[in-house]
Amino acid sequence: MDFLKALWNDLMGIVGDTVTLGTNSVTTLNIVVWSLFIGFMLAIGVTVYNRLVIGPMVRKLIERKAFCEDSAISATEAGCTNPFVRFAMRKNSSLRRIVRVKGDSDTKQSPVSMSGVYLYITDDKLHRAETLYGNNGMSAGSVLLAVLAFFIIAVVSFIVVPDLITMLSNFIEGITPESNIL
Repeated sequence: MDFLKALWNDLMGIVGDTVTLGTNSVTTLNIVVWSLFIGFMLAIGVTVYNRLVIGPMVRKLIERKAFCEDSAISATEAGCTNPFVRFAMRKNSSLRRIVRVKGDSDTKQSPVSMSGVYLYITDDKLHRAETLYGNNGMSAGSVLLAVLAFFIIAVVSFIVVPDLITMLSNFIEGITPESNIL
């Protein structure tokens, strides 16, 4: 509880009438560490979304070898029943650049209602599709392990680094011509 209280006090000490990073290097470091932690969690969330929500549809297209308009499969066969997948297939989206709709051209994309449309992945986008939406190395255990590891690193840096900065500061202040260290 003291940890969360100290984190809250750090944040409230910085965010007042104006937003500044303050003069205390420990406070600034804590904000940087927690900002990295939040960014890391958001990145993991996006990766999980891509692999577990959108990924099954893309993997089904690859599995069925839908690599041209002639071999395109219907959206229902590909598993586009999920509303998140339908949203991801909106016009000019990043998924739409990889997964093509039969009848679209490079310059013109029609709005997709997902009923009666056929989907395919062009050969030049196949590697990108496998990389972004493949399931390699992605399991619930690996995600939890990554979150736990980064959380432990953040907590340790929150607890240990201020002491290290204080020790370094004391050491530097202790260096004088009379100390004969140099």
